[in-house]
Amino acid sequence: MPTNTTLTVATLVVTAVAVVFGGVVASLAYRAASRTASRSLSLLSYGLGAVALGPLVGALGAVALGLDAESTLLVQGLLVAPGFALLIRSLYPVGRPARA
Repeated sequence: MPTNTTLTVATLVVTAVAVVFGGVVASLAYRAASRTASRSLSLLSYGLGAVALGPLVGALGAVALGLDAESTLLVQGLLVAPGFALLIRSLYPVGRPARA
């Protein structure tokens, strides 16, 4: 099957932009967690980091290791799914309920 070079380059560019933006958001959340010593913000930053790293690791696996599309999606999912689990966990604080 011939590869479409334009589509490959576009996919890599879009993935890179998503990873950079995701990394910026994760680092901002981490800085906020450090300033406030908030466990929820820490979990949020780790979840955002994992969600941002999923496409990066998948793309690196595809380019460096020659993984096929299904394997690349599996690698991405192995980071994105736990990242979303951390995001969900960050929204449900443990302990006494917060007052509005």
